[in-house]
Amino acid sequence: MLEQVERCTAKAGVDEVHDLRVSIRRFSQALRIFASLLSAKPVKSMRKALRPVMEAAGCVRDLDVGMERLIDDGLEENSVVLEGMRTERRRGELALRGRLLLLKSKEPRRTWPSGLHVHATSSANRESGGV
Repeated sequence: MLEQVERCTAKAGVDEVHDLRVSIRRFSQALRIFASLLSAKPVKSMRKALRPVMEAAGCVRDLDVGMERLIDDGLEENSVVLEGMRTERRRGELALRGRLLLLKSKEPRRTWPSGLHVHATSSANRESGGV
């Protein structure tokens, strides 16, 4: 997921935004699946940090899908409707990049894996009778 954050920060194109959303959904699902092994506090923190990114990416993705469908249905590329949607997408892209930069400023690449590892190890040790 963090690779997709980097990729989308560099270029928030149609594929990059889609891939970012898919990776966040998969990461969130993994957090749910392994919830019994993880401490609730870091999981809650991760979900809270990802929520605004997912919302911003969703707005951009909705515009991408909408424009694609309108073009497929025969709307002219230079139509006023599509121009308005492109303008809105540019605004959404800026908001998304801002959210991604904010997320990256929290250094998730450094803190998240270690937080999850420590808590998973602690839980496993408790269950096996270890420290």
